[in-house]
Amino acid sequence: MSAHLIIEDGQPWWWDSADIWVVPGNDPNGPPGAPIAGTTNYLWGRVHNTGNSASNGVRVDFYWADPSGQIAVGAATQIGSAFADLPPGATQEVLCLVPWIPVIVNGGHECLLAVAHGPGDINPLPDPLPNGYPFQPTLHEQIAQRNVTVVLAARRAQLLAITVAALPRAGKKVELQLDYGGELPARLLATVGLDRWQPAKEIRLEAGLARTPHCNGDGPGEQKLTLEVPRGQALAAYLNLRADALPARQYALLRVLETQDGKVMGGITYIVIDLDNKEQEHEQGQEQHSPEEQPS
Repeated sequence: MSAHLIIEDGQPWWWDSADIWVVPGNDPNGPPGAPIAGTTNYLWGRVHNTGNSASNGVRVDFYWADPSGQIAVGAATQIGSAFADLPPGATQEVLCLVPWIPVIVNGGHECLLAVAHGPGDINPLPDPLPNGYPFQPTLHEQIAQRNVTVVLAARRAQLLAITVAALPRAGKKVELQLDYGGELPARLLATVGLDRWQPAKEIRLEAGLARTPHCNGDGPGEQKLTLEVPRGQALAAYLNLRADALPARQYALLRVLETQDGKVMGGITYIVIDLDNKEQEHEQGQEQHSPEEQPS
């Protein structure tokens, strides 16, 4: 008899996990949303025990890293841990005991990881994870990755940095490519404060990749970009993004896929929304529920 610990991956891509989410602000029990750089945020995770034996004292470690497709221990910074006792068949939401303050340099656009360790697990991970150990959610059910960023639509080009890192013992040659459109699961959208939003019917994005930052007015860049990264090092790439105004409660989806020999090794998901529409909707909702308009 064994426990079987799982933190679920995202679908269709594992880095879209809805089992990791952020609550911005000072109240860890507040509504989920996008992280806010330079301020207090709280991290939550959801861990499952699908085995036929209990696992008590399960520890879930949370990490952040620069936006990157592939990440290894040493390139990610541990934030803190959460703890749970999981009977057979149980699922529990756990709160990281240490608040997270995203760095301003990335505007809060960081990748998050959660790793579960527990006694009696059928496929235990090394504890602690050794330096250079690759976080590979597709190979380890106890590891989940959330590389999802909400971006505000803007007609003026935005520049978003992407990190491509090689493991300590081997260099790599990768191709970054852009993938437009698609739809996200409702459960994932709810974790970024976009409950019941729908994908935009028309894609209104202009995007490109470059090795160096593009000045305003330059072309958007390439749809595919090849990078050779020496072992143990990291290179930066840049996503240049423009977006027209989007209809209310609709989002546009853009992914940067990191591939090797045609195989997807990782990626980043960008959800583009129109903040003006979101704020107008919030104000209208407040007016509709104003105390002065409620019957006494």
